[in-house]
Amino acid sequence: MDEIQAAFLNIKLGYLDADNLRRQTIAMQYISGIKNHRLQLPFYDGSKNHVFHVFVIRVEDRENFVNYLDDNDIGWLIHYPIPPHQQKALSNYNHLNFKITEEIHKSVVSIPMSPVLTDDEVSRVVQVLNHY
Repeated sequence: MDEIQAAFLNIKLGYLDADNLRRQTIAMQYISGIKNHRLQLPFYDGSKNHVFHVFVIRVEDRENFVNYLDDNDIGWLIHYPIPPHQQKALSNYNHLNFKITEEIHKSVVSIPMSPVLTDDEVSRVVQVLNHY
């Protein structure tokens, strides 16, 4: 890390607690608001330590779902699209098959999660996902 990056991160560090609280608030809005049986929300045990860096859901027909999100101007990402055992760093395991892991990796989608999302934007994401 160079000095300029360190300076920016030093400033951002002062906002970390507030940003994490905002992420938790957004996650609770998603968990309580998304009521679509076609979407599987992440398990959450109520822990105050979970800051929801990402909010990953599962859906059976991911390609159709992400096209729907695109059509409705909702951002999405596929975080970690390659199962661990198929990554170059774990080449000794590339020949193995882990059915559940591979199924999960074909069905996960990260929906918008950022402390800068407004309540209206979060509500819109919930509404769009409920209409899928």
